Amino acid sequence: MSSKLVQKDVNVADFGIEALTDNGRVQLTPNTKGVLSVDTYNEMIDPNNKEFEMAEADVAEITTVDNGEKDYEIFVTEDGVKKVRTAGGNTYPEGSTEYAEVVGESANGLQIAMRPILNFNILRVEFPQEIIDEINEHIDNEIIPNSKSFADGLVGQLKEDERSAQLNFPFDSEVGKQLETVFNQLGTTYLKKGYDRDAKAEVSQCWTNHAYAGDYNPFHDHGVKTVAGLSGFLWLTVPQCIKDTPDVPTINNASGGVDGWTHLCWGVNSMRDLMQLRPQTEDYVKPIEGTMLIFPQWLKHQVLPFFGEGERRSIAMNWNVIDSEEEKRKYMSDREASLYDEQKAKES
Repeated sequence: MSSKLVQKDVNVADFGIEALTDNGRVQLTPNTKGVLSVDTYNEMIDPNNKEFEMAEADVAEITTVDNGEKDYEIFVTEDGVKKVRTAGGNTYPEGSTEYAEVVGESANGLQIAMRPILNFNILRVEFPQEIIDEINEHIDNEIIPNSKSFADGLVGQLKEDERSAQLNFPFDSEVGKQLETVFNQLGTTYLKKGYDRDAKAEVSQCWTNHAYAGDYNPFHDHGVKTVAGLSGFLWLTVPQCIKDTPDVPTINNASGGVDGWTHLCWGVNSMRDLMQLRPQTEDYVKPIEGTMLIFPQWLKHQVLPFFGEGERRSIAMNWNVIDSEEEKRKYMSDREASLYDEQKAKES
């Protein structure tokens, strides 16, 4: 089989990066390219097409959640007038509407600034159906017949059907090697765009999940070999009974509205807590074929059971995060840096 996956450095963030904050979902980078379709994918891999090419400016241009603050400088003139100077060079005197807008000053003279707290980032990627079909074909022809279980290191309760399984997905085939390259590019892009982290992501584990009616994956997180790590999954097939659930999660009145969904949780607050002005700390995500999510490996999540015909198939993976020397030293005290240098000298 000839793989259609082609390696090329592209700006994946053009298709949008979302973050989950205390104020809910926030768009870190806008989706300027639309849905990643077969047509756009073909344009991306065209060596003569520069539209999707990763430029140095793209790497340096890190977009973060707006914390509600504006860049400005408050100063007093020689004649004693208090003014504000914006980053664009405009100046406005105290008491003017413009001054109040820039410094966040209310009508009664109180200075206010709303500052959302960024919890973490989630990278969402949409693969074209052509690629999903190829991955599924590889799984059907290579992974399932080899049937090398990966379940002994996982908590998944995939056992209700004779086809239920969690299988090792090695990167030693042509398709595997191409996917490994793509996954590493996506993980590294996530680190740079989401955290301005001078590091590279190296995918270390990959496995398939074959779930049928009644199967589920209990509350868990993933482990890696480095201090920081990433995890993710790519939905490959979704049963019609899950597709038919409403797009907005509904869990009241035994509706089954989140059957087969993935539940992300980064705290202990419930939906009721939102009414008490406590932050959102969970989210239900409806699986969509061809959609991939990447997130910090510590993010706890579970997959709820569904009750209907068909297979819920996904591929999951973990990345080790390899920091550059400069990045490592950001988190060291002088003493730690000295000990680190001594240890490196001994090893060399």
